[in-house]
Amino acid sequence: MPSPKNNDPNPGRNGEPAREATVSLRSCRVRLKPPWRPQGVQEEVEVNVVEARELSPPPGVEPLHWMVLTSLPCESLAQLKRIVARYAIRWWIEQYHKALKSGAGIEESQLEQGFRIENLLAVLAVVAVRLVNTQWLARNRPDEPVEAQSFGVNALKILSAQFAMPKGGWTNRSVLIAVARLGGFLARKHDGMPGWQTIWRGWSVLMCMCQGVEILNESAKRCG
Repeated sequence: MPSPKNNDPNPGRNGEPAREATVSLRSCRVRLKPPWRPQGVQEEVEVNVVEARELSPPPGVEPLHWMVLTSLPCESLAQLKRIVARYAIRWWIEQYHKALKSGAGIEESQLEQGFRIENLLAVLAVVAVRLVNTQWLARNRPDEPVEAQSFGVNALKILSAQFAMPKGGWTNRSVLIAVARLGGFLARKHDGMPGWQTIWRGWSVLMCMCQGVEILNESAKRCG
């Protein structure tokens, strides 16, 4: 089978730099026996197995080897590549869940009724996606200028008043660090990138400050 190339922009394993890997793909169908349960014997499950194995890893580097179980069809190379591509973005899916759990603390809401949890999740999911996108830009396009209309004009003005605008203007990396500083991130040289708790606390503070600015602006208009 031809070996497609998998470009992974995510951080490498164990602090290794990201790299391009050429892998071979193959698949088969297997039948899985369920574990024992007190309720009795469960039915067996048929799934497809996709193996991605790196062909020529760099010297001294552990070769990439994925074994993925899936219910998706695996009858063509295009289908196999689609499955591997989906698995390759698992890191960002994990970041999304961390944004919801560690950041927003959705599990700590203690809501008892299902529809209330669904309503809360509908709101927080949008915010979590935006924060994950902000983190992605800070990691992969750190020096790219931030668009004021996209991020929020008032939000950038508040960050500039709080921390002073960087010499080259706000970039994806500097704006994320500034938001995290509002949440308690110290931003020392050895601290690395901020975690979800400080990012979420900082974002909450920033949104409250933006709301305050909007209220004051509306009050000034009415007074005028």
